[in-house]
Amino acid sequence: MHHRFLLLLRILSWTLAALLALAAALALFVATYNWNHAKPWLTQRFSDLLKREIRIDGDAQLGWARGPASEPASIRFIPRLRLVAYDVTIGNPSWATAADHLARAAAVDVTFDILPLLRQRWNITDLQLKRPVIVMERDAERRKNWRFTDRREPRWSVDIRRLAFDHADIRYVDRPLDLDLRFDTTPLPGNGGVNLKDEVKGLEVQFGISGKFRDATVAGTGQGGALIDLLNDDGQFPLRAEGEVGQAHVVLSGVMPSPRRLTYFELKLALSGNSLADLYPATHVPLPATAPFKVSGQLSGERADLTATQWDWHYRKFAGIIGQSDINGEAQYLQRDPRPVLRATVRSEKLVPGDLMPPRDKTQKKDAAAGGRSLSARQFDPEKWGAMDAEVSITAQHVEQPPNIALQDLHLELRLKDRLLTVDPLRFATAGGKVAGQVTMDARQRQMRAQAEIDGRALHLRQLLPSLASMQGSFGQLDAHARLAGSGNSIANLLASAEGSVKARVSEGAISKFILEAAGLNVADAVFAKLYRDRQVHLNCAVADLEVKAGQALFKQFVVDTDDAVIDVTGQIDLGRERLDLDIRPQSRELRVFTLRTPLYARGPLNKPEIGPYKGPLLARAGAAAALALVAPVAAALPLISMGKELPNVCAQRH
Repeated sequence: MHHRFLLLLRILSWTLAALLALAAALALFVATYNWNHAKPWLTQRFSDLLKREIRIDGDAQLGWARGPASEPASIRFIPRLRLVAYDVTIGNPSWATAADHLARAAAVDVTFDILPLLRQRWNITDLQLKRPVIVMERDAERRKNWRFTDRREPRWSVDIRRLAFDHADIRYVDRPLDLDLRFDTTPLPGNGGVNLKDEVKGLEVQFGISGKFRDATVAGTGQGGALIDLLNDDGQFPLRAEGEVGQAHVVLSGVMPSPRRLTYFELKLALSGNSLADLYPATHVPLPATAPFKVSGQLSGERADLTATQWDWHYRKFAGIIGQSDINGEAQYLQRDPRPVLRATVRSEKLVPGDLMPPRDKTQKKDAAAGGRSLSARQFDPEKWGAMDAEVSITAQHVEQPPNIALQDLHLELRLKDRLLTVDPLRFATAGGKVAGQVTMDARQRQMRAQAEIDGRALHLRQLLPSLASMQGSFGQLDAHARLAGSGNSIANLLASAEGSVKARVSEGAISKFILEAAGLNVADAVFAKLYRDRQVHLNCAVADLEVKAGQALFKQFVVDTDDAVIDVTGQIDLGRERLDLDIRPQSRELRVFTLRTPLYARGPLNKPEIGPYKGPLLARAGAAAALALVAPVAAALPLISMGKELPNVCAQRH
């Protein structure tokens, strides 16, 4: 028994000695062998394994190393292999087109543990790169050139504990996103390009950004965390970038969790520019042309899992200004079939509609003025409406439109689906009354079709038209209803083809007597009223009934009835040519001195009409006065005295 035990002990001793001798021989071989002789065989084996070309055009050395001083002493002295190679190239798969390589470096110095290789784990304890050039590409089929297997989860896992570099040129090409960015990356001063895993990290690298995103050019600068955290599964990558995306200025900051296995992130995003429409080249979201804007909020992106290709975007708690308008709220951009969906809730304390509408440039204004035009001829772009669907809710406490129009409690719900835009409901308060309506714009054909119906109730004229000084005495209320439909790709074209009706009624109240007397050319009363303050007359009613056909607004009825006079207006307005042709016929109820009681006309462009008396009746009266003046000066005033007529109150008849 004792003999057998000694024999077994001797066998174990010799076996251990043989293993130690073999290990020593292997260690000596690794340290002394000229590995340049094995380069062709090794690179070919790796090329076959990875299905892409691997080249080492310079020297290659394999030796032993120990850990850096930053490691605990318990593991620092465990032997590990160190490979140093020069002019290293990792090629691309055959489908890649952005470049002929995935990575290239003037020198690669990598140190890794031996035993984890048996468990298909590549624990890289130290990786040093000299002038690396990396081109990462994702093609239209969502294949990634940095993945070396088609397996959902690769057999080999990689853990890099320390990374150092001097200057890195990193390019990222993403065909599905239409993204091509280049990052010219260097370590921040004082960092030396050394990144240690599991240490407290801040911003450690700086980079310049150039390239394009969709149809927008990108240029800017930024700082980021340790590049090592872009490669490890549990990395946290702090990021700050600022630059121009198209014509918009963008500031982005925050932390990207687990960038290598990214399914959710949240960053602070600030945007500013001359118009929200400037975001279209990058976002392909058809936002309106607006006044200059500045907004900031929290941007998050989320996908279902690592295999999901669609990201949903959420812009939370955004706040900012557009021109003189303040805005806040949240927005979502969801990838859905057949079109993405924009959902937004926008709130405002003060909203100026002019800030949200396309401004006309000086040339357009000059051309419009020269042609007597005031309606916008700027073309809508309905093709952009097909880029997405939308559900937008807008609420504003105060809406201010210079010079003197003010709205309160605006609320509208906007929906866009397959290029069919509806605004329903649309409601607000103004001039002490309420306005409600709905609008539909159908861009599913070449010439857009639009329909609008607006209803206004109990609108106080004094508040509705405060800019007219002569109307300060008016306390009547306005009720109105308009229903219009037309086709065209601009406001001017829509009205030029409009069909529908406009009806309005002013209830009993008081109105400035100066306006009525001036309309009747009662010179004496007009001068008296201007010098000694305006008096008021009782307004029985005012009625307007317009029929719109093929862009022609026909005055079926337009009457102003007071205790002093009745004014009838007939004629039409050509909405296509923006010209009016009206007859205004005042009839006095009372005796007036110096009344030039003759019909008036209003003709010409809407923005600058010519208003005056018809010359025939006026000249006849003036001639009669001149003839009588030869007989007696007092008698000359007789033709200028209106005796008045007993005119019935038209309100009861016409309502």
